[in-house]
Amino acid sequence: MRTSWIAAAALGCTLAAGTALSAQDPFKRFEQAVRGKPAAPASQPAPDRPTRRPLPAPTAAPATSGPAAKGASTLPDQGVHNAVHAAHQSQIVFTRKDLGIGAITEGDIATDFTLGQPMFFRVFTERSAVNALALANNLPASAVYADGVHYVARFTVGGKSFDTGIFPWGNRKDHETWTTWRGQFVNPGNAQLTPGTDAFLELLSRATLAGVLPTGTHAVTMEVIPFTNTEGGGKLTAPPVAKGSFKLTVPAGIFKASNPAVCGPGRGGAGTAATEARALSEIRRSWDWAELTPVKAVAIGRVWNVTVNEFTSVPIERQTDVAILSRGANYCAAHVHTLTEQYAGGGSYAPGTISVNFRPGFIPCGCLD
Repeated sequence: MRTSWIAAAALGCTLAAGTALSAQDPFKRFEQAVRGKPAAPASQPAPDRPTRRPLPAPTAAPATSGPAAKGASTLPDQGVHNAVHAAHQSQIVFTRKDLGIGAITEGDIATDFTLGQPMFFRVFTERSAVNALALANNLPASAVYADGVHYVARFTVGGKSFDTGIFPWGNRKDHETWTTWRGQFVNPGNAQLTPGTDAFLELLSRATLAGVLPTGTHAVTMEVIPFTNTEGGGKLTAPPVAKGSFKLTVPAGIFKASNPAVCGPGRGGAGTAATEARALSEIRRSWDWAELTPVKAVAIGRVWNVTVNEFTSVPIERQTDVAILSRGANYCAAHVHTLTEQYAGGGSYAPGTISVNFRPGFIPCGCLD
């Protein structure tokens, strides 16, 4: 029999943080500002409730003829939430702090940033992802695989475009209804778990190696593109549903391992140089990424998760997270693996094994030096 434990305080913090994060955008429904409020009297509009901004008059053939007659249909979505949404529909706006839909104002929107400083964004769309996919492919919304919706972030800088992946988030109802969601690029405080940092790190990794993001100031354009499958199979995509631009200043020497804002976390409380050396040696035994070469291991775990015998409390094994940093011709990666060490008795553990499964990620190649 076995059981796992971490220090009670650490576990309590983890549970508390998990509870708080589960209630935050984009993993909550929508901000309470547009949920659960009493209806306004008929003589007073309720500006915080979703509405649909009138669309321009059609310039093409009506939907009753041509390809659109195949059966495209939509589901009720959340429409336009407020004046800021209406003013920036089909746009991405960028901010210096994390803001809910009811808090963002025109004065919060920024267009210039210095890499390493806080960077957040909000996507305002005309329709939900499912509805955009249904209309783009002349399908009923019910045929769109809503659970599988994810977004690609397409960045353009220096005349070169990079399609980067935003880690999938949300559930079926979110993808069927949401017409705005927020994300982060650089969040030093990690107050939210909102999407986007993974895509931004991929941009930095690919663009710096491609030579289009050197020291200096650059114009960057971002588009978000929904993807999924049909319920019966087959991939679906739609044109970009939102687009925005900003200027990014890249300071000299910004890419160095000691800078967590752009290079990810450093060694955690569970890490030692010896642990990292063993992890790197182990991963090289099973490495099968032809385009990447592992060059460094960083034991990023804050604690060891110890599994003990349920009856005797004698340790059996312990685990922690280790980032394996690898270099390729087009990008560099930071995949997070689990390192497991078996208890060897006398308070010591044997050299560990590293998991084949991992959490994928990117890192600017300058962070490996």
